[in-house]
Order: sequence, then structure tokens, then C-alpha cells
Amino acid sequence: MILKGIAGVLVGVGYGLLVGALMFLLTGIGRDHAHPGPLIPDANEMARFVTVMAMIITGICGSLVGLAVTLSGVGKGWAGIIGIGLGVLVVALVSVNSWTALLRGSWPDWHNLLMLLLILPGGLALTGVVVSKVARKLESYR
Repeated sequence: MILKGIAGVLVGVGYGLLVGALMFLLTGIGRDHAHPGPLIPDANEMARFVTVMAMIITGICGSLVGLAVTLSGVGKGWAGIIGIGLGVLVVALVSVNSWTALLRGSWPDWHNLLMLLLILPGGLALTGVVVSKVARKLESYR
């Protein structure tokens, strides 16, 4: 039981690291590191901040999904539902100030919301399915 819980948490943390690596590539490519801009924090520092925050949020959520799936012992379907549920909850909490911009039809805000929906509910559902499969594999080794 403890080994399955640790494996679930590690899969969730691995998902957070994967998202952090992808955000590093998305925010780092095409930046002029020699001339970041006049603002404090500049564009490079904001890119680093976004990368670290995305990695922390998805890592914590992934480990929570992994722990919940392994402790409850559910199958792949329910594991995906647990991931989607936690992901939708976090999206609602993170984007609570963005709803008025979405109603105005701001394309960057819609793009950010769609990426957030892809990363959190979608990715956490896949993380839950992977954790369920890993837990089943570890059960067969007993």
C-alpha cells in the first residue's frame, strides 16, 4: 500500500516536471536574453516565474491525484474522473479574475484558458489513468 502511494505521488511529480520542461521551452524560445525590456520584472523573469509556478501547481495537483487514486484503488475510468474533477476545480480557482475578460472576447485570455484546460484537467486525467495502471502493476507483483 505504501509503495503504491509513493509510486502515485512520484508519477504526479513527474507530470509536474514534464509540464515545467514544456513551459520552459514555450517561454524560453525566441526571447532576447541580452535585452529583456525595461520593466521590473522583465520579460525573462516573468517567463521564469510562469514556468516555476506551472511546475509547482501541476506537480502538487498531480501528486494529489496520484495519492487519491492509489489510496482509493479505483480503475482507469474513475481515476480519469478524479483527475478531471481536481483539474476543473483548480482552473476555476486560478482563473477567477479572468472571467470578465473572457466575456469581452479577448483572444489571448481565451488562448490562456484553453491551454490551462489542456494542461490541468486533461493532463491530470491522463496522470490518474497512468497511476491506476502503475498501481495495478504493483499489485500483481505481490
